[in-house]
Amino acid sequence: MCPPVREGLESYLAGKPDANLLRHLDGCIDCREQTQKLREQSLVIRSLRVEEVEPSPGFYARVMERIEAQRGANTIWAVFLQPLFGRNLMFASAVLTVLLGVFLFTSPREEEEFTASIPEQILVEEGPPAVQMVDLEADRNAVFVQLTTFKE
Repeated sequence: MCPPVREGLESYLAGKPDANLLRHLDGCIDCREQTQKLREQSLVIRSLRVEEVEPSPGFYARVMERIEAQRGANTIWAVFLQPLFGRNLMFASAVLTVLLGVFLFTSPREEEEFTASIPEQILVEEGPPAVQMVDLEADRNAVFVQLTTFKE
């Protein structure tokens, strides 16, 4: 496409051609064919343009109501109200309850006899081993020897 056509193409397609462009199109067959194709495409695109349509009364109010309804449906509790999720949650809860019940009723129990604390019985039972007496003087001497012989 030649420079005169590039410069005046917009005005030509808008219906207000430049005199310099028209002179060039009379002499240049390639530019004339290209501009003719562009003009046809421009007319097709203009025919597709829809004139502004005024929305029906109450349109904006209905849109705002729908937005508010969707905004309220996005809470955490709305998830539990969905039928599929609620049904799955119900089945999972029932299975968990059954498993816990089976575990509690079938687990072995240790039966311990709890007897009353009678002082005589406590004295008779064996207790923890007696604590051995420690020779404090010997321990002091051992620590003293360790401290005096310590070398870095």
